[in-house]
Amino acid sequence: MNNKIISTVLLILCAIIWGFAFVAQTSGMDHMGPFGFSAIRSIIGGLSMLAIHPLLNKINKDSDFSIDKAQTRRASLICGPILFFAMNLQQYSLLYTSTGKAGFITTLYIIIIPVMRGFMGVKISKKMIFCIIGSTIGLYLITVKENLSINIGDVMVFVSAVFYSVHTLLLADFSPRVDAIILNAYQFLICGFMSAIPMVIFEGINSNAVAQSIGSILYVGILSSAFAYLFQIIGLRNVDPTIASLILSLESIFAIIGGFFILNQTLTLRETLGCLIMLISTIAVQIPLDFFKKKVLKKS
Repeated sequence: MNNKIISTVLLILCAIIWGFAFVAQTSGMDHMGPFGFSAIRSIIGGLSMLAIHPLLNKINKDSDFSIDKAQTRRASLICGPILFFAMNLQQYSLLYTSTGKAGFITTLYIIIIPVMRGFMGVKISKKMIFCIIGSTIGLYLITVKENLSINIGDVMVFVSAVFYSVHTLLLADFSPRVDAIILNAYQFLICGFMSAIPMVIFEGINSNAVAQSIGSILYVGILSSAFAYLFQIIGLRNVDPTIASLILSLESIFAIIGGFFILNQTLTLRETLGCLIMLISTIAVQIPLDFFKKKVLKKS
């Protein structure tokens, strides 16, 4: 029972860290470009994961699955470039859209993933279709203005969510056979070095800018990339994956809270309604249909 409580707390902390990361990502670009921010935070994140790897080995010493080192390297080479596109599209989008909207649109990966699995042959339920329609309506209310124009930042963060969905499906496939933390470390390092190329070409290197953004960089690099992933891994051991997903979906709420209190960002009534519909849809898609039936049977 105590382990379950601890895991739940860790998952909530993970959601808080990821939610407020949108604020850090936005404020971090007050002094430097998106590619530079992504490059440095990714390299710091990768090195941080390598640093905590011995700790995870202690925690996993009784694990009964074998690690395929060659598969870990292959997974890193595949996932790293995908993470590069997902992360940089999201980072660049924050130049044009608010942290709250970015947080909610990013949450669409919970809907996008089942759709992708549907194309892979996994049947999509009626409930899933209903939630997809609901999320689409919510996204429309958030991104499409009265003159039917769509903010380029909203489009970019949505495409980023698609890349994150592909990335998640790949990780789900690789995870039973690889060292998770080493995979995360390598993919972040690959993403970081790939981001450094356009940083040098388009933005240049400015040590003063890095120094001025160091707080945001360290937050996103160490807390969001390293510790939050560790909290997620440990938390999933004692909490049902569906419940864990519901807890982690609070990320979007904390993105809104962070943008409101730290960056003084606000949403219109229309956008707020869209966010509410998206949140309901992303939560509903994770709740099994027989969940409420079991509750009714127990009461009767």
